[in-house]
Amino acid sequence: MYLNKSVRAGFPQWQLSKLFLCTWLILGSFGCFSLLAIVDANSPANTNAPPDGSPWDHVGTVNGASGIYVGNGWVLTAAHVGWGNYLLNGATYPFDGNSLRLTNADGTATDMVMFHLSPQPNLPSVVLATNTPSDYAQVDMIGYGKIAGSVETNIGSYRGFNCSVPGYKSWGNNKVNPGGAFLINAGLGNITVFATDFTSPGTPGLGSQTAYEAQGAAGDSGGGVFHQTVSGWELAGMIDAIGVYGDQPANTAVYTDETYLGDIATYRPQIAAWRASTAPILSISSVGTTVQVCWPDTGMGYDLEAATSLLNPTWAAVALNPPASNGRVCVTVPASGSARFFRLHL
Repeated sequence: MYLNKSVRAGFPQWQLSKLFLCTWLILGSFGCFSLLAIVDANSPANTNAPPDGSPWDHVGTVNGASGIYVGNGWVLTAAHVGWGNYLLNGATYPFDGNSLRLTNADGTATDMVMFHLSPQPNLPSVVLATNTPSDYAQVDMIGYGKIAGSVETNIGSYRGFNCSVPGYKSWGNNKVNPGGAFLINAGLGNITVFATDFTSPGTPGLGSQTAYEAQGAAGDSGGGVFHQTVSGWELAGMIDAIGVYGDQPANTAVYTDETYLGDIATYRPQIAAWRASTAPILSISSVGTTVQVCWPDTGMGYDLEAATSLLNPTWAAVALNPPASNGRVCVTVPASGSARFFRLHL
């Protein structure tokens, strides 16, 4: 999705056109919306997992764009991408018909949607950011779509890159623009975002170019934006739209273009609630003289409890908030000669 850099009352720094249509804008420039991958100024071959360990495996593709597997069978993507079968790490996971359009504080729909898969990937839940990344914080951006298809070159009066013809899963990084979160509206409702700027080499100060300076491009809407904290990686944003110049040729990325990233901290309560809304199903198997009880990692800290009868049961704790591994939680208990029933409890 594209936003033209100009000015409109109530929406400083950019001006909006209509989805999938070219529209004459106030300042006399043409602009189009499109689905948004990462153009990396320095390494267009960043099509494998980044060495810093950001959650590469949690970003897949849906409807020709991107989506983030947030856990417990749920995928987060842009509403303009929509729901559908989800390709992740070489496997296709069917959409099971359950979806939710996220809303703003005033109840209006925003450009974010969650949809559910069945069966679900064997991956842990991502950690959801509780705060918008601070000014100049570095973030990793992972998505499907076009990468740099040329060396740095002059593009009209600008300097940047032509985009590749096909799309790829790729990554890059950038620094968060100062000023915090703000609203945009690209035709699918208000969405609270923060932004990054495609910075040219040699720019001094805190806003200088990162090692793998990245800018959104066609194919990337719904992609993941991850921030590393002292506790590990967290999902901080969802790639939603880009800001380009009105006279900038299509399928290019030029310096000072912007990428607008849906702010996870703003929508965290809804994402967390719906991620936990699908009750995990226990699987129980016999392993020698023990019994293994497992369930999908939902990001919720369930305790495992057991009872010997379902008639006026007395539930006793078996394991308190056991740790997850590879997207599942498993507890091994001794086998007994009598019936035993298990449940999860928050």
